[in-house]
Amino acid sequence: MKTYFITEKLTREAMMTVVDAPDRGRGVVEFARSMGVNILEFFYCMSQFDFIMKVEAPDDETVTAFCMAAERSGNVTCEVTRAFTPDEWEDMTKRLP
Repeated sequence: MKTYFITEKLTREAMMTVVDAPDRGRGVVEFARSMGVNILEFFYCMSQFDFIMKVEAPDDETVTAFCMAAERSGNVTCEVTRAFTPDEWEDMTKRLP
């Protein structure tokens, strides 16, 4: 499984019902699992984004589809960052000429 960090920002519409955010957050864990994404950690933030999740997924397409579905709800916008372990990073640097 590959590791990703997903940052999310609430939309204006979601802010109008922000008191429901904890329930939506609980629902997203099961929803992610149904799409093949395993949420390892989930945090509410005080930053330029409102949530951050550390997730595992089998491939880029799976995590992208999950984010597209989350955005389709109208409650959040997402950004995805692929994360590499130190060993994976070292393997990539060994490919350099």
